[in-house]
Amino acid sequence: MVQVLLLGGHGKVALHMTKLLAARNHKITSIIRNSDHAQDIRNQYPENPELINPVVSSIEDADEEGAKKLMDGIDWVVWSAGAGGKGGPERTKAVDEIAAKRFIKASLAAPSVKKFLMVSASSSRRSPASYWDEDDKAALKRTWEMMGVYCEAKTAADEYLYDESRKSTKSEWVDICLRPGGLSDSPGTGKVNLGKVKLTGNITRQDVAAVAVELLEKENGGGLWIDLIGGSESIAAAVDKVVSERITSKE
Repeated sequence: MVQVLLLGGHGKVALHMTKLLAARNHKITSIIRNSDHAQDIRNQYPENPELINPVVSSIEDADEEGAKKLMDGIDWVVWSAGAGGKGGPERTKAVDEIAAKRFIKASLAAPSVKKFLMVSASSSRRSPASYWDEDDKAALKRTWEMMGVYCEAKTAADEYLYDESRKSTKSEWVDICLRPGGLSDSPGTGKVNLGKVKLTGNITRQDVAAVAVELLEKENGGGLWIDLIGGSESIAAAVDKVVSERITSKE
């Protein structure tokens, strides 16, 4: 049984991930800020709610030692947390960058942690991808103009994950940065475009969660940095291709 620490447990992508991970008989420690959400977390897998352990803790307020304690006995860490635009620019930086870095550092320091998956965003990059067209480039520029604080915080956290992972001498460590396009609450289609893809595209939160879980299950090669939008390829086939061919969108 894999022990998974899910940070930002009551987010919409995280709730879908909780259900999928539990269905694969993994044990989930789901970090939430509000105790009122605990039953909602457990209800994601009524077949065996014992697999889901909601823990009330503030990711934003946790210090280095607090972050390390949450790693005890954990195999996989998933960052699916974010300020969500609440609290202004200061809180966005505090959660999406500073807290994310703190938990990346704690994960790398924890002997038991073998995999870290960051749920990021397709706009988390400082320059356009080499394979984008003019529409994609214009969309990235608009996003940074509209949400610069958020984009900067996410990009800084992603860069930290990449740099610290490359420096690490940990024998077992996999870093995965999954950067989905525009998110929707529509039902999942099970069909995606994964890897080096266009910026201008949407993806359901349910499909993001399914791709994330599939990547955690299959990626053991050291690390993947990939973009995600809706498409025509099945999730299993798309993940198999990215993993086997070592496709990366990190430039």
